[in-house]
Amino acid sequence: MRLWPNSLFGKLLTAQIVNIVILAVALPVILSHTLAATANSFVAGRLSHTAALVASHADASQDELDRLTRAFPAQHTGRSFALFDADGNMIARSAPPLPPGVTAPARTAMQAFARQGRFDVLTRPIFRDGRLVGHVVVAQDRTVPDEIVDDVVDDFLRRFLWVLPVMLLASLALSLFVLRRVTGNFRRAASQADAIGLARLDARIDETRLPTEATPLVRATNRAIDRLEAGYHAQGEFVGNVAHELRTPLALLSLHTEQLTASPQRDQLQSDIEKANHVIRQLMELAAIDRLHPECAPLQSASVAREVVETMVPIVYRSGHSIALETPDVAPPPVQAVRELLVIALTNIIDNAVRHTPKGCAITVIVEPGGSLVVEDDGPGIEIETGTTGGRRFRRGDAARTDSAGLGLSIVERIMRVCGGGLEVGRAAGGGARIILRLSA
Repeated sequence: MRLWPNSLFGKLLTAQIVNIVILAVALPVILSHTLAATANSFVAGRLSHTAALVASHADASQDELDRLTRAFPAQHTGRSFALFDADGNMIARSAPPLPPGVTAPARTAMQAFARQGRFDVLTRPIFRDGRLVGHVVVAQDRTVPDEIVDDVVDDFLRRFLWVLPVMLLASLALSLFVLRRVTGNFRRAASQADAIGLARLDARIDETRLPTEATPLVRATNRAIDRLEAGYHAQGEFVGNVAHELRTPLALLSLHTEQLTASPQRDQLQSDIEKANHVIRQLMELAAIDRLHPECAPLQSASVAREVVETMVPIVYRSGHSIALETPDVAPPPVQAVRELLVIALTNIIDNAVRHTPKGCAITVIVEPGGSLVVEDDGPGIEIETGTTGGRRFRRGDAARTDSAGLGLSIVERIMRVCGGGLEVGRAAGGGARIILRLSA
């Protein structure tokens, strides 16, 4: 059975109830102890003062002792005393005398305070020249404490005033602790919600540590994300299926075109078919992002760069370009990425440089010491246009748009978001394009 409620209101209510119960139990105990200690302290002090007064008359004449005993009842309500010599013989007493329940003192060299029934009893030794010459016993009836009650209450309040602020601060601290725990769970849920994106469509907000009042909202939000994820993957599958279906007719169209008589029109038609095939390949790569994006893992970016460059060498040389790979002397640390997607991204950048730079341009792939990948060329460079929705479109400096309706670098940018990195586009030292695949360790 769960004792701690999941509701925010329930948490606060339970915390306050627990606090009240603790205060209800603790305060009477503290009050009782403090009041008893205060009363004992005051009674002992008053009785000690009375005993000192009586002891000062230990050597007085009998007439002086008689005057003391006659005046004593009027000055001290409910109090009595007796004066004993060194042998324990009573030599003077008040009227009324010591209560019957109060026993004669033992011979002791130290002052003693004790409770005997309803009486507080103080025994004080009397010394003369270092010798014990007698005892004074003073008793106070607790049922008639008129003379000291005001002092006891005043001193008790002075002693107890510090307890109340401490209790209030403890109550406040408990409430703040509960609220901090609850708001901390909300902040944790907000961080989880903020982490959901194209790179983490599988993430959800954890409702187990949130109050009951927030559960419907969290569940509705998670269901909405479920629907978005399903639609996103359905769209990716649709794009992949369409691209796959278009490959066959384009292949047949390319085959029929090759059978035509050589002419400028045939060459133009073959070029257009190749561009269409390139678009189809990129659409299939776009669909692959949805299929592969959850599995980021550590990998060596230098080995990916070497693999892609070796694959692209024939295409680059056949197009009249050159390509080189530069790696640091010390192997860079592993980076987080999806290997298949990183291959697609780097291939796209090199292919884009091949297609949109003049013949004779040099392409350089650089592996940085941190593991990020850089592709530079000495072509016309790349310009970036920011759309109204915040998305970026890329185009070469000497062209109206990029290839494949802007898909090339947009696909790379999306891949880098999936891999937890970023795409940086700028100019190389020689004026060409400098594209960085920023990868995190």
